[in-house]
Amino acid sequence: MRTLRRALRPLAIVAIVFVTASAVPAQLGPPPMELFEPNALRVFVCGSASPLGNAPDRAQTCLAVIAGERMFLVDVGAGAARNVARARLPMQNLEGVIITHYHSDHIADLPGVNLNSWVAGRAEPMQVIGPQGIEQVVGGFNQAYALDRSYRTAHHGLALLPPEAGGMTARSIEVGTIYEEGGLTITAFEVDHPPIEPAFGYRFDYLGRSVVISGDSNATDAIAQAAKGADLLFHDAMLLPVLEQLESMLTAAGNERLLKIVQDVQDYHAPTTDVVELAKAAGVKQVAFYHLVPAPANEMMVNQFTAGLDGNVVVTADGMLFELPQGSEAIEQRQLFD
Repeated sequence: MRTLRRALRPLAIVAIVFVTASAVPAQLGPPPMELFEPNALRVFVCGSASPLGNAPDRAQTCLAVIAGERMFLVDVGAGAARNVARARLPMQNLEGVIITHYHSDHIADLPGVNLNSWVAGRAEPMQVIGPQGIEQVVGGFNQAYALDRSYRTAHHGLALLPPEAGGMTARSIEVGTIYEEGGLTITAFEVDHPPIEPAFGYRFDYLGRSVVISGDSNATDAIAQAAKGADLLFHDAMLLPVLEQLESMLTAAGNERLLKIVQDVQDYHAPTTDVVELAKAAGVKQVAFYHLVPAPANEMMVNQFTAGLDGNVVVTADGMLFELPQGSEAIEQRQLFD
């Protein structure tokens, strides 16, 4: 048996090398399509999961918004940097990361996104934008990864990884217009995510098309007002019947700690029915559920998110791209990777 294993080892090595080599061009090549055409607003789903649930094929919350040549990431939960790399987004073009609030599942991959865009050739520190508290978050990550950055500069050289571009800068914002350039306007509005205050959602307007992102929130009048007439609303979505079933199971099992977590989660996420009602009141053309609570483990559970709903609703998956062309009401959808 040992002799056979020795004989097969070279074949295994060749197979590994072949698979790795065949995957490298796909990972390092240009984006699979032209994402920076000036005549469309696009949203790429880098992460669609919440921390609650078991969905290994989904990263935590992250959306990439691309308006012409401008690209922003909204939230960067764990696994987001991996999916950005899989989509081959040109990270050197990243204008900033916009954060809705500071739960770990919305900020965990800030270091990974920062490193990837630095390696890609970003010429300045990565701008991280968010409500009050952003300085503490960014300062903590900068301090924690200071040695890492110094090692990489020492190893790869000042020309490739200049230290002055390797960190992150914080920009604290209030409700209102936070960006207005090149035809793109980004507006921040407050959402309901107790006990966090403030927590923000964002509206992107570009060439007559509009996308609204809730972050984590109950369905509120403030979101309905911000989303008025919008083409596409990305809203967190809670599948309440499944959580109620989970409560019963945890109660029967005597698991009081996890039961308390499941109950508390319901304080600040919107049931799917509430989101659809909000969208109808606001005149939103399409709803995209993301930050799915709980994160669906299979297709049957995905289908439950839209069961019985009346409206134009889609359940997002990682790798999904939405395109909103100028001069049209179309909302085109495709999958960049499975």
